[in-house]
Amino acid sequence: MTRIYANNVPERAQQGADGQYVIIEVKAEVDLNAQPQMPTEADKEKKQERDRMQGGPGLRAGWSTGGNDKYPGNAVVTQTADIKTSAGKTYKANTLPIESTSEKCLVADDFRQEEFISPYTGQVLPYNIYLPEDYNPAEQYPLVLFIHDAGVASGDVTHTLYQGNGATSWAEPEAQARHKCIVVAPEYPVITVDDNWNYSHHLDATIALLKELQTKYSIDPKRIYTTGQSMGCMSSIVLMLKEPDLFAGALLVAGKWNPSLMGPLDKQNIWIISCEGDTSSNSLQGQAVELWRSQGSKVTEATWDMTLPKEQLSEDANKMRAEGNHLLFTHLTGGNHRATWFVAYGIEGVQDWLFEQHK
Repeated sequence: MTRIYANNVPERAQQGADGQYVIIEVKAEVDLNAQPQMPTEADKEKKQERDRMQGGPGLRAGWSTGGNDKYPGNAVVTQTADIKTSAGKTYKANTLPIESTSEKCLVADDFRQEEFISPYTGQVLPYNIYLPEDYNPAEQYPLVLFIHDAGVASGDVTHTLYQGNGATSWAEPEAQARHKCIVVAPEYPVITVDDNWNYSHHLDATIALLKELQTKYSIDPKRIYTTGQSMGCMSSIVLMLKEPDLFAGALLVAGKWNPSLMGPLDKQNIWIISCEGDTSSNSLQGQAVELWRSQGSKVTEATWDMTLPKEQLSEDANKMRAEGNHLLFTHLTGGNHRATWFVAYGIEGVQDWLFEQHK
């Protein structure tokens, strides 16, 4: 528990108030080496059927993983000591547990769910969009595109908001106070890219979506950014290769692409973050970096301990920014593939760098 206070509404607040609600704030600890939830028998059968239909095990572009079910938000509170009110009344300790009956997902609930019809296939691309709280059409805002990993490719549009913090980190109140921006997070029903360097038509639909959004909202065309984790990182690379003039910068987390195809990206503003426990991403992205260097580009490179406090990681990020290069590569130690995005998206210095980039 980090804070306990009274309030007159069931909401988190900087300053509490007299009221009928008791707000208990807790900090969730992230296990940097945690693995996905154990598959159920239904999950195993679904995977076997998918492997049979596609001719072998593995993930293929255009196929669905079915996504992961979101864990239910559930909390149990027990009063272990007497509580005395300001009026002198005492509530005796009670071992009877009190269980939560509903949940509210802070920040994620601030996203609106929309649908886009692909001009190429006529299929629906669901997406989540966040607008700044005081959005003003007379102002221009940067846009951050976030693309999820393959684990949540499904029909539930909100899954991308819960698989890590890659979408919500940009919409956090603290982040918006530093950099107001529009956040767009599509939910792909299928895998968009695979390890054989294939990609689906959904990425063309994504480009079309971004162009339509520029006609609906006040978006700064010189400050459109892309980021993604794992499959989302790979998808972002494909988008930059297909549309080299669209993005002002990219944050590429825990992903990879064929290094021999990434030469043209050496003129882009890119920050790559991989975990040394993620051999595939770290190795292939390292090969891309060496290719860029062979083409004459300078790349700032560093290794960070991902278990350090985020304030220290932000300082480390600022040291890399200070070198002034437009290509950066960070190796994280202390975790695995999935741990990368839980850490990368919480580093203020990395976010600050992205918003500094302009076309």
